[in-house]
Amino acid sequence: MNTLIALRVSDADFCKRIKDPFDPSLHHLETLLPFSEVNKLVPGNANVRKPKESSKPYRKMIETVEKNPRAFHIKNRGITFICAAFDLTQPNAGGSRHLNVHLEKDDDVDVLDADVMDARKVGIGDGGHTFAVISDTVARIDALKAIEGWTEPYVRVRFMTSKAAYVSPEEMVEALNTSTQVKEHTMDEYRNEFQPLKDILTDHGFDISSISFRENDAGTWDVRDIVQRLGCFLKDKPALGPQLYKSKGKALKMYIDQKTRDEFLALADVMVDVAFLPEYIESQFSSKENMKARNRFGGLGVVDQLKDDLTYPSLGYKTRHRLDLAASLPLAGAFRELLQVDPKTGRLGWIVDWKQAFKRTADDLYKALVNNLAVAKSVSSLGSDPAYWTTAANVILRIKSEMLQERLASTT
Repeated sequence: MNTLIALRVSDADFCKRIKDPFDPSLHHLETLLPFSEVNKLVPGNANVRKPKESSKPYRKMIETVEKNPRAFHIKNRGITFICAAFDLTQPNAGGSRHLNVHLEKDDDVDVLDADVMDARKVGIGDGGHTFAVISDTVARIDALKAIEGWTEPYVRVRFMTSKAAYVSPEEMVEALNTSTQVKEHTMDEYRNEFQPLKDILTDHGFDISSISFRENDAGTWDVRDIVQRLGCFLKDKPALGPQLYKSKGKALKMYIDQKTRDEFLALADVMVDVAFLPEYIESQFSSKENMKARNRFGGLGVVDQLKDDLTYPSLGYKTRHRLDLAASLPLAGAFRELLQVDPKTGRLGWIVDWKQAFKRTADDLYKALVNNLAVAKSVSSLGSDPAYWTTAANVILRIKSEMLQERLASTT
């Protein structure tokens, strides 16, 4: 592993070591460095979210680089880089200095390995968008230098060592990014709160790259969608559905709370099934299979018809329509009535085949949707209507009773 990054500071007055007022083991270094030197740094694992190149701040920085490069270090708040240590040489004859940035000791964890989630946080703790702009600029710097009057920009970089006695690198980064309105789920991902969900989904063959765990991540689903859906299946909490439809934040808080976290994890054996039940129902309603009277489905106010078939990643569910969550979540949540607790493991499992249960109730569930939609004041009110949730749950309760009676009859 490359544990040392060697940088050149072109002028001794462009850098200053600052002693911490409280902790002698914590050191700060303020520098002004040209883009080409900053580009030698590595992102590391400290930044909480990926840069979004389509964002307004990113585009404004690119504009400054191209039109007013001399103003970049003044207009930009710079980069905070967390490292294990740094050392700065005395000025050379020409006035420049050499800055050596140390990431980790040789016997420490390779923090550049993306698979090591719990490694000490080092790298860019704040300024990920700025660093992305710098990388973009350096990649096309020859073309920019050909522009008359253009000069390479500088940027402010603050180096901080990660050995503080009273604050961890994680706390540093969280504080730096809270002021920039980082979403709570992004910070939760930074703290590795979603690792149990990742492990469960991966163990059951689901490709978690389809889920966005942070802002600006690419993914079909947002992790808040997954947590919201799982919350509708929690044991002994049958009335939560309408509340969670209105508030993904409430579901996220319940998951993060250690008092209720285990209730989410108790869904491990059925997690893929219940988390993506809305997509399953959507695909079934769209397929013209298992349904006798769905010729109006594409015309419902909660349905968007697609130009081409859509197949959901890792699931294989194919649809030609998108069904609003206000319509599908209450139907999906009704299937919690088919779950039972294994007294040995404490985990929830299906008491009957849930896909067979859907096949036998598809018409009734569709009627519940159409009838409740007809009296709903709005699409959003449909998803938060307790009556709709109850109607769907009663449909599943009836088929549960029938299937259990059939099972009992077949064994006698």
